[in-house]
Amino acid sequence: MLTKRTNILFDETLWKNLTRVAKREGTSVGELVRSAVAKTYFADSKRRKDVRKAIEQIKSNRVWGKHIDYEELINHGRER
Repeated sequence: MLTKRTNILFDETLWKNLTRVAKREGTSVGELVRSAVAKTYFADSKRRKDVRKAIEQIKSNRVWGKHIDYEELINHGRER
C-alpha cells in the first residue's frame, strides 16, 4: 500500500519521455519512478546479500584440513 507522497519536478523532455514509456508499458509514471528507485538504490544490496549467503554456503560445504580424494570426486561427478 502506498502511504507516502512526494513531488518531483521534471523538465518537459524528460516528462514526455517518461509518459511515452509508461504508456508503452501500460503503467504509470509513478510506478516507473518507484521501480527505478528500487533498482538503483536497493537491488544492489539484495544482490550483495545473496552473494554473501552463497559464499557462506560454499564455505560450509568445504572440507578444511582433511585429505580430499580428487579421483573419487571426479568419478562421482561423472556419475551424474
